[in-house]
Amino acid sequence: MYMAPEIIIVPFIFSTFGFIVWVLVNGWQRRLQVRLLTDFNSRLLERIGSVKDFSEFLQTDGGAKFMDRVTAGGTPPDLRMAILRAVQTGIVLATLGIGLLVLAWKFTTSFPGDSQVFTVVGVIALSLGVGFLLSGGASYRLATGLQRLSDG
Repeated sequence: MYMAPEIIIVPFIFSTFGFIVWVLVNGWQRRLQVRLLTDFNSRLLERIGSVKDFSEFLQTDGGAKFMDRVTAGGTPPDLRMAILRAVQTGIVLATLGIGLLVLAWKFTTSFPGDSQVFTVVGVIALSLGVGFLLSGGASYRLATGLQRLSDG
């Protein structure tokens, strides 16, 4: 009995729904974070009364970090986390893909029709994992290159 469509369709529906919810929640959180940061920065700039106060504020470590963040001259602090997240996702997806390909290889003799499903899903997961790993590596190289340019 060949039941490949049910094996693929049900997880696909749940994973698509979960992905849509994740995108919406992540977008909402980022929008809220940007709004709070913008409000904080504008309130801080409003509180600085004169050019002398602003100059004194810029001489501190916090003032330098503030100006770096406002002018987008430095590396955002969450860039490292984004690279780490891409590498982490890549490792998980690549491992999942390899595991599914091993299952497909094991099921070739026992259930010849069902091994195709594992092969297709395994190749897709492995391809996504390798893509995330390459993306994380490229982002890291770009970030370190840009950092060297801004320092030197």
